[in-house]
Amino acid sequence: MAPAPVKLWHYASLARLWSWSLVVTAGLLLGIAAALRAGTEEGIDLRWLGIVVAVSGGTGILGYPALRMWLARSAMPSLRLPQAQKDSGPRRLPAAPGDWRRWSILTTAILTAGGTAMMTFLIGVLGGGGTAEGVVVGLLAAWGLATLGDAHRIERSEREEGRRYYAAVARPAAVGDHLVWMPADRDVSPEA
Repeated sequence: MAPAPVKLWHYASLARLWSWSLVVTAGLLLGIAAALRAGTEEGIDLRWLGIVVAVSGGTGILGYPALRMWLARSAMPSLRLPQAQKDSGPRRLPAAPGDWRRWSILTTAILTAGGTAMMTFLIGVLGGGGTAEGVVVGLLAAWGLATLGDAHRIERSEREEGRRYYAAVARPAAVGDHLVWMPADRDVSPEA
């Protein structure tokens, strides 16, 4: 039995998918927070809306540089580039557009479920006055924007090194278990 073909996910695009999933999740959580507040006796008023917007913005402004600094030392996708190995092997398939759609929807859904759980816990602890909601929304947006810049860093490295970086995996339900690189001009289509 032939081994499963290795699927390649362009690494900078995968970092961008993660970033935008975080930003979209922040927006969805703002809508969920409004729906939760609308279901209470107090309802949505200008005071609550002002607090949510101010706390989200303040948290995002303070969180963005802190997250960039912290992630730059430990968790930015570009930090893994030195671990990439030159790709070898005959059967390589690029991730199809359907694969990208499936992973963006799945990632956003999981982040939204986790963010909702965190936000409702904080509302229970701090109350539903807009502070808890704003902190969660602001931090997720800041995290997404901090990581988005790293996708540009990966693309810059690709141009400078003449390489393309890919997360590679043989399993059908994953986006990568190791990082590989290949010359930028190499075709990763199934016929290559």
